[in-house]
Amino acid sequence: MSRWAVVLAGGIGSRFWPLSTPERPKQLLPLVTEKPLLRDAIDRIAPLVDPAHTLVMTNASLVKPIRALLPPIPRENIIAEPSPAGTAAALAWAALTIEQRDGKDATMISIHADWAIGNDGAFREALLLGESVAQ
Repeated sequence: MSRWAVVLAGGIGSRFWPLSTPERPKQLLPLVTEKPLLRDAIDRIAPLVDPAHTLVMTNASLVKPIRALLPPIPRENIIAEPSPAGTAAALAWAALTIEQRDGKDATMISIHADWAIGNDGAFREALLLGESVAQ
C-alpha cells in the first residue's frame, strides 16, 4: 500500500486582503514562518510522503507560482481545477487521480496549505494514527 498527500491550495486571496490578493493568496505568503504557508505545509509532510506522491490542488492562476515555489513536486502533481468547486470536489478529483495512478489500496492524507501547526512532529503522528484507523 502506498501513501499520498493532497495539499489543498486553492482560494481567491480575499481573507487577508489587502495583504492577500488573487495573485498572491495567503498560502503563498510567509505568515507564520519566513516561508510561505504552502512551503511549510509541504515541508511538514515531507517525512511521511515522497514528492512524487504529493498532489497540490489549486487554481489555474496559481500553477506557475506554485511550481516555482515547489520544484521537487512533479509538474503533473500540481493540479489546477478548471473552476472553483470547493473542498469536496477537489478531494474527489485527487482521490480519483490517486486511484488511477496507484490503485485502490493507496491511502490519501489531506491537508490545507494555509494551516499553522505548532508541533509538526505531533501533527505527523496524528496523521499516521488517522491512517492506521482508516486502513
